[in-house]
Amino acid sequence: MHAPFAPIPVSADVYRGMFKFGVFNAVQSQCFDIVCAAPTGSGKTVLFELAIIRMLMQSGGNSNTSKCIYIAPTKALCSEKCREWTTKFQALGVNCCELTGDTVQLGKNAWGNARDASIMYGEKWDSLTRSWRRHGQILSQIQLFLIDEVHILNESRGSTLEVVLSRMKARGSSVRFVVVSATVPNIKDVASWIGDGTPDGSATVMQFGEEFRPCRLSKFVYGFFRKREQNDFVFQTVLNAKLYGILQQHSVNKPMLVFCSTRKGVMGTADQILKEYEEASQKKQALPWTRPPRYMYVNIVYHSRTELAAYGIGIHHAGMSMDDRRATEDLYLRKLLRILFATSTLAVGVNLPAHTVIIKGVKVFQNNACQEYSDLDIMQMMGRAGRPQFDKEGVAIIMCETELEAKYNALVQGQTLLESCLHLNLSEHINSEVGLGTITDLNSAKAWLHNSFLFRRIQQNPKHYAIGKECNQTWQERVDEMVTESITKLRQTELVMYSDDTQTRLCSTEYGDVMSKFYIKQSTVIFLFISYRGIFIEELKDGAHPQPARTRIYNRMRGHNDIRYQLKKVEKPADKIFILIQAVLGCISLSDPEYKSGDSNPSLEASSVFRHVVRIAKAIVEVAILKKAGGLLKSSLEVYLLNRRPPFGHEVIAAVQQFPQYLLNINEVDLATFAGKKPIQVELSIKCGLTENLSSNKPKRAKDKSSDMTIVFTVTSDLDFLDFRRIPTKALKESKTFSLTAELSRQSQSITVYITSESIAGVTVSNTYKPTVNAKEYPTPDTRPQTSVEVMLEGFEEDPDFWNMGPDDDDVPVKLEKSQE
Repeated sequence: MHAPFAPIPVSADVYRGMFKFGVFNAVQSQCFDIVCAAPTGSGKTVLFELAIIRMLMQSGGNSNTSKCIYIAPTKALCSEKCREWTTKFQALGVNCCELTGDTVQLGKNAWGNARDASIMYGEKWDSLTRSWRRHGQILSQIQLFLIDEVHILNESRGSTLEVVLSRMKARGSSVRFVVVSATVPNIKDVASWIGDGTPDGSATVMQFGEEFRPCRLSKFVYGFFRKREQNDFVFQTVLNAKLYGILQQHSVNKPMLVFCSTRKGVMGTADQILKEYEEASQKKQALPWTRPPRYMYVNIVYHSRTELAAYGIGIHHAGMSMDDRRATEDLYLRKLLRILFATSTLAVGVNLPAHTVIIKGVKVFQNNACQEYSDLDIMQMMGRAGRPQFDKEGVAIIMCETELEAKYNALVQGQTLLESCLHLNLSEHINSEVGLGTITDLNSAKAWLHNSFLFRRIQQNPKHYAIGKECNQTWQERVDEMVTESITKLRQTELVMYSDDTQTRLCSTEYGDVMSKFYIKQSTVIFLFISYRGIFIEELKDGAHPQPARTRIYNRMRGHNDIRYQLKKVEKPADKIFILIQAVLGCISLSDPEYKSGDSNPSLEASSVFRHVVRIAKAIVEVAILKKAGGLLKSSLEVYLLNRRPPFGHEVIAAVQQFPQYLLNINEVDLATFAGKKPIQVELSIKCGLTENLSSNKPKRAKDKSSDMTIVFTVTSDLDFLDFRRIPTKALKESKTFSLTAELSRQSQSITVYITSESIAGVTVSNTYKPTVNAKEYPTPDTRPQTSVEVMLEGFEEDPDFWNMGPDDDDVPVKLEKSQE
C-alpha cells in the first residue's frame, strides 16, 4: 500500500512556489537523509531539491558556509539539471553553475560562478579534487553531496564515482549524502559503504518497487535466434524484419520511440517500416498508427525524405543539423510524427512523450568493437516510456539475441547486482590518492581500499572479480596483495617513490603528478617513457572514439591537398583521428557535402577529438620538460599551441592588439676552445621581454589566470634539450636576462632559443646562435662502429642503480680455511 501523501510544510512558504504540485507523492514523503532505490519516473529529482532547501534553511542562505554538489553520469543530464534548477532557485538568490569539461578549464577559476550549487559529472569532480589543497577553501564549505544514478558503479566509469565518494567521506567534514539509484537487489551494500558517520553504521535505505511508479510500465524482452556465423550488422536486418510485428502487437495508436545502434541503422529501419506500412495499408490491414492529417506541413523538415514524414515517421541522430533535430522533436511533441527512430543520444536530456519504447538490439559499435549497451544506457532508454507528465502507462521492449534474453529479463526486473569496477583502474586511482596525501604508505593504501565498495563486493561475490587467490589466503590478504602489486608497478614506472630512507613513506614523483593532473592512463605514461612517436594519437584513440565503419569518407579526405601527412589507407580509429586533426588544422571544411553522409558527420567527430587535445598535449609537454627531450618538447608545444580552429576571423583581428610581441636577443659572453680535444664551450646571455606593454583594456575572457604565461626554451639544432623556463607574461614588461652554458661538438651545430605564449598561437619568436670558430677547433667525430660490449652496455650509464650495484651473494668468493689436522 502506498504511503499517505504529505502536504508541503507551512514553514517552507518561501520555497512553496518551486513545486507545481500541492502535495508530495509517497516516495518524496518518506525519503530524507537516505540512499533511495526507486523506479525511473517516480519523482526522485524532488528529493534532491528538498535536500538543497534543507541546506539553505539551515545555513540561512549564507553561501560562504555551505555549498552543494550534484553529480550526474552524463554531461547532457548535468546541462538539463542546471537549466531546470537555475529557473527554480534563481528567484531565491541561489546561484547554480554547471562545471563540466565543456564549460571550465583547470585551475582556481574552474569554479566559475559556483557560489551555491555546482552541477557536474564524476570525472570533473575527480579532476578538481585531485588538487584538494589548491581548492581547499571552497571544498571545506561543501555541506551537501547529491549523487544521481549511483548504479553506474556497475560500469567502467563507476570506479571514478567510487573514488570521489570515498574521497568526500574521508576529507569532507559534516557532509550529508543523498544518493539515488534505479532498482537493484543489493542497494544495502551501497548504504553500508556510504555509512552514517559512525564506524560501523549504515546509511538509511528506502526501497520502492514498481507499484510506486506514477506511470505503470510494462516491460517485455524478446529474444531472436542468431546464427553463429552472423555478424552484428546482419543480425540487425533480422531484427528489422521482426520489428513491424512487434509494433502491431503493442501499439495503441500512441507515440512510439525506437532506438537503433547507428545512424545508418536509423535510416535503414525507418525505410523498412515504411515499406511494410505501405504494404499493409494497400492490403487494408490493421495499422499500428494512423497517418498524420497535416503531413504537408511535416514535409518541410525532411527535404529529401518527404515520404517518411508523410506517413508520420521521424528520424533523429547526431548527424542531423541542430535545427532539424529540434524541428523533429517539436513535431513529435505535437503528435504530427507518430513514430520516431533515433540513436541512443536521444535517451538523455530530451523528454519526449513516448508511450512505447523499443530498443532494437542491445549492442553498439564502440572502441573498435561491438559491445553491449551499458546498464545505464538501457535504463535511460527504457525510462523514456510512459513519462508521468504525458501518460498514465507505458511499454518498454528490448529486442536481443536468444542467449541474452535471461540477462535482460533480470535487468528490467531490477535483479542485476551492483558490482564495483575499481580493480580495473586501481593503479591510476592509487597514484592520485598518493599525490593528494590520502595514501602515505602501504598500510594507509590497504586501509583506503578496505573502505571501498570493491572490498565489500569481493567478499560477497568473489567469482565476479576473477582476481584469484591461493587456497590458504583470505580475501582480505588477496586485496592487500593487489595494493602491494599496484604500488610496486607505480614505483617501477617512476610514478611514486619512497620519500625517506626507511622505504615506507610514499610520495608522488613529478611524472605521477603529470599523470594525475592531466587524467592520463598509466599505460600511456609508460609509453611516453619508451617511445615518443604515436603517443598523442594513441591516447586520443582511448579518449575520444569517432564512430567506426565510416572509412570511406576518411579515405576520401586523406587525399586532400591540405593533408600534410597522408596515409596509404584509413582503417583504425587512430588513422581517423590523425586525419581529422590535420583536416581541422589545415582549414578543410568538414561540413562540405562530400564529407557527410547519413551515417557520418566529421565535424561532430572532430569536436569530440578536440575536447581532449589540449589536456593530452599539455601532458606530453610536461613529460618532455622532465625528460629534457628537446624534439618531443618542440613537437608537443606545436600541437598544443595549434589547437585552434582556423580561420580565427574577426575575433582574432579584434584581439590581436592584446597579444604579446616578444623581444629576444642572444649575446655571446664567453667562448672556449680546446684545439679539438673536446667540445667547445659557449656562455650566452639571453635577453627577453616585450616590445611594447600589453594593453590595459583587456577583453573579458573566461580563462585560467595561469594561462597568461610565457615559455622560453632552448635546444640545439639537433634538438638536444638545453634549458626551459616559464614566467608570467606581465613580468616581462621589464626585460629579463639569464645566462646559459652549452657545449657544441660539431661545426654544423647551433643553439636556438624560442619564446612563446602558453595560451596564444602564432606569437612565437626564435633566435639562433652559431659560433664563428674554425672547424679544427671541434673534436674529430668518432665514426668507428661500436663493439659488442659497448652495444650491450649502451644506456646503462643512465640507470642510477647501475652505479650502486654490489656483487650478488652468489658472486662473493668463499674464503677457504685450512683444515685442522
